[in-house]
Amino acid sequence: MRLTIDSYAWIEMIRGTRLGIAAGRLVNLADQCSTPSIVLAEVAHRCLRDGFPADRVRLELASISEATEVVAIDPSLAVAAAAATQQLRQLAKARRMEVPGLGDGVVLATARSTGSQVLTGDPHFQGLPETFWLA
Repeated sequence: MRLTIDSYAWIEMIRGTRLGIAAGRLVNLADQCSTPSIVLAEVAHRCLRDGFPADRVRLELASISEATEVVAIDPSLAVAAAAATQQLRQLAKARRMEVPGLGDGVVLATARSTGSQVLTGDPHFQGLPETFWLA
């Protein structure tokens, strides 16, 4: 199993929730795990917003970087992310959902480029063939 882990899954793991524990098990069982670089910034933002001290945030990001391959955004991935973002936004509009951000497009494009599934509980990814849904 190959996984691309998004911010939703990482935050759940950091918080130690039921979904986070399940996500951690899947990460440990996976043959390969990727984390898009933008996810590091999203996780840091969320942790700081939730009151985590900066030192703890740095430790969490280091753990993510050690546990998975951090995938940088190169020109090819950037173009794929732009197209994936458009697709996600059209899907969200049809579902009358909040518009997803570019980060979601980067996550989806990373999963596609690595031949993996997005490990998430983010409703923007629900129903996509590239999604491994946390429930």
